[in-house]
Amino acid sequence: MSKRPFTAKFPKTPENGDEVLIRGKLHDDARSFSVNFCLPRPAHLTQNDTPSYILYHFKTIYDDENDDSRVVQNWKNVHWQQEEVYDNHWHLDRSKTFRVIFRLHEDCIKMFVNSVDHPPDYEFSVQLPLDGLESIELWDDVENVEEISFRYDNRNRKS
Repeated sequence: MSKRPFTAKFPKTPENGDEVLIRGKLHDDARSFSVNFCLPRPAHLTQNDTPSYILYHFKTIYDDENDDSRVVQNWKNVHWQQEEVYDNHWHLDRSKTFRVIFRLHEDCIKMFVNSVDHPPDYEFSVQLPLDGLESIELWDDVENVEEISFRYDNRNRKS
């Protein structure tokens, strides 16, 4: 079971083009960190149980022994699905504050470092419905969360 130092509920149902900004700080000796876009937990699960349905799992793993780190992208439909593993090029210095923006789309989630005025740093195809999202959970070695903002693109709202 992962440590879950922070959970935020979506204030309203996210739609195509909406964004989530997260600014925070990891422990200097962090081993891992993840952002999880979660659907509601079944009634028999507690808040400490890993959710059964995760639309997007973005995890960074730091390996100090090999001076290496990687990003794992995944999703969960009761069971974890096939991982996509990439080199970590977004956050190498754990002593520094990070700022990421996740842009939500019906078919994918795009992750940007610092701003959205460049191509996404990572992208992941989603298999679960965007309108089912309930919360974001930050897991593992998070020292503090300085900001989390939900940005809604009202141009895409249905009347």
